[in-house]
Amino acid sequence: MHRAHIELTRRASAETNANLLIHPVVGLTKPGDVNHYTRVRCYQKIMEKYADNTATLSLLPLAMRMAGPREALWHTIIRKNYGCNHFIIGRDHASPGNDSEKNPFYGPYDAQDLVQQMRKNWLKMVPFN
Repeated sequence: MHRAHIELTRRASAETNANLLIHPVVGLTKPGDVNHYTRVRCYQKIMEKYADNTATLSLLPLAMRMAGPREALWHTIIRKNYGCNHFIIGRDHASPGNDSEKNPFYGPYDAQDLVQQMRKNWLKMVPFN
């Protein structure tokens, strides 16, 4: 999480009058990403930025599949199963990036669009642009 993400989550919490579940995927990622232990320590430190009893950290031991929109939908279902009413989906959520010819696998907002299409009033998406 970056500083802007902390502010985004604080504002989302205030706007929806809700507590936060900080629920990062901490399993295997793509080569060259920050290692597991560093990511976990960063999340633990970030929790100090939230007011007492407003945010809970729960690590999700999944490997990233880099499946773009489908993975965003899967993450949405997982968060719903954890009791969340809202889920923040960013631009290029779970995107593998570009192919060998520098073409993106998915459009920048495809993940948000798919989740918006698939939701059936059981979870509200908070788009992050």
